[in-house]
Amino acid sequence: MALAVVIPVFNEEKGLDAHIREIDRVLNADGISHRFLLVDDGSRDRTWEVVRRLADELPNVSGIRFSRNFGKETAICAGLDAIDEDVYLVMDSDLQHPPRCVRGMLELLESSGADIVDGVKSFRGNESLKSKILARGFYGVLRALTGLDLDNSSDFKLLRRPVVDELRKMTEHNRFFRSLVDAVGFRRASFPFSVDDRDDGTSRFSTKRLLTLAFNAILSNTAMPLYLPFAFAFLCFLGALSDAVVMLVRAGTGSGVTGTMWLVLLALVLVSLVLVSLGVLGAYLARVYDEVKGRARYIVAERV
Repeated sequence: MALAVVIPVFNEEKGLDAHIREIDRVLNADGISHRFLLVDDGSRDRTWEVVRRLADELPNVSGIRFSRNFGKETAICAGLDAIDEDVYLVMDSDLQHPPRCVRGMLELLESSGADIVDGVKSFRGNESLKSKILARGFYGVLRALTGLDLDNSSDFKLLRRPVVDELRKMTEHNRFFRSLVDAVGFRRASFPFSVDDRDDGTSRFSTKRLLTLAFNAILSNTAMPLYLPFAFAFLCFLGALSDAVVMLVRAGTGSGVTGTMWLVLLALVLVSLVLVSLGVLGAYLARVYDEVKGRARYIVAERV
């Protein structure tokens, strides 16, 4: 049984060669038959040249390159689409998903009879305070809105072929890989691991890209924000009721009703709530627009 190792890469020119060779060395030392599928997500450096060289020098390496940057989530799904095996491993190329854990994950897959082995972070490594705050905030909001408990989850996963077959049927453009794996069900087992430090600098994910991913993940997994206008309408009703009570009290005490400032304040609040509501609806409509256009989820420019 060969293992298909799917690795998305983006601007990984400096460390990719050494990292892939290290993963290959560890898997060979553990007696794991495997082949790599590297997905270049429209890198702007010489990452694709490194992939081509690896494919020339290592018989178990193949790669595909996107015509532009479509995002890590799409790159993972493209890799799962492009290779056929009985078992698939999804991991990052920077060695933060330790290749030494793969043997244990495979043993757990067999002993537990699971279809999915989730790599769960028992230690997040030397993560910055900002990253920790963003991660905890995102997972907390996602859990509250969707019920998905993905705290300390990762893309480091083993998947049997039936799971991948079901993932291939999911054709939405805006996708969050971890939630898609959660959505298909099947038998699962968890494998705790400690995140190793990167040896070539910081993550390629900027704060903007992380926030965009979080936003897409929430909107792709719940329609709860569509109900926010109802909550805002209730708050507006309470505000109007309070305003009416104040006006009645002032009128009853003979203080006079000079409600100009209250009207201005109420108008500003109402305008803000309307804009927020339109923003939420617009975000969903944008996703409907993406689906209606029917564009390809990704475009492969080259194969090697």
